[in-house]
Amino acid sequence: MRGIAMSYAIYKWLVRQFRKPKTIVLLLISVIGVLMIVLFNGNNIMQGVGISLLASGVISAMSVFFINDEDPVRTARAWGLEHVYKTRGEMNASCDEYMAHAKTIKAIGFGFRSLRDSQEGQILKILRKGGKVKLLTMMPDCDALKLRERDENQTIRDTITELIQWAKDTNAKNYNGRIEIRYHDHLPLNFLFLMNNRMFAGPYEYGKISQQTISFEYSVSGAAYEYYEQYFDRLWNDAKFCSDALE
Repeated sequence: MRGIAMSYAIYKWLVRQFRKPKTIVLLLISVIGVLMIVLFNGNNIMQGVGISLLASGVISAMSVFFINDEDPVRTARAWGLEHVYKTRGEMNASCDEYMAHAKTIKAIGFGFRSLRDSQEGQILKILRKGGKVKLLTMMPDCDALKLRERDENQTIRDTITELIQWAKDTNAKNYNGRIEIRYHDHLPLNFLFLMNNRMFAGPYEYGKISQQTISFEYSVSGAAYEYYEQYFDRLWNDAKFCSDALE
C-alpha cells in the first residue's frame, strides 16, 4: 500500500509539473534539439546547435521541476487577497462599502471606536434584520491590555468600557438580533473583521496605534476567509479563552 501511495504521489507531482507552461516550452526545445541531432547527422554545426538546445531544455526543465516557482498572483488569488493597505485608516473606506451590505459581523479588536462612531446605523440595520454582531475584546483591567497601552502610548481601557455600555444600551432596545461581546486576557491578537461578504485583517504593531498599521482585505471565496472564520469560532467557543462581557 505504501508503494502504491508513493507512486500515486509521484504521478500527481508529475501532472502538476507538466501543466506548467514553462515545462511544455522547455520540452519542445528539447524535442527540437533531438530532431536536429538526428536529422542533421554529419553536420557538426547543426548537431552542435541541437545538442545545445537539448542540454539547455533538459537543465531548465529540471530547474522548473525541483525549484518552487509558484506564481505569486495565483497564490494570492487562492488565499483571496484583494488589497494591501499601508494603514488601517486607508482600509476603512473599503470596509464601509462592504458594511453597507453586511448581514453578520465577527471581529477581534479593542474598543471598536471607529466602528461605533461611523457604522452605528448599519449595525442597527443588521440587528433589526436578526443578524448577530460578535466582538472579542480584552478585559479592561488585565495585564495584557496594560502592556498594549504602553506599546501604543495611549489609553485603551476607556474605549472598551464605552464599548460594553454601548452594547448594553443597544441590546436594551430589543432588536431581533443582538450584540455579543466576550472578554479575553491574552496578549493582543491580530485585528480581525469578518463580515458575511468580506474580511479585513492586520497586526498590532509596537509603537503604533491600530489605525496606523498595515491591513489586508480578503474575499470570502479564498482560503484565508475560511481559515480565519474557523479560528474566530474556535476562540469564541473556548470557555477557557474568553467569557461573556455583558453578563
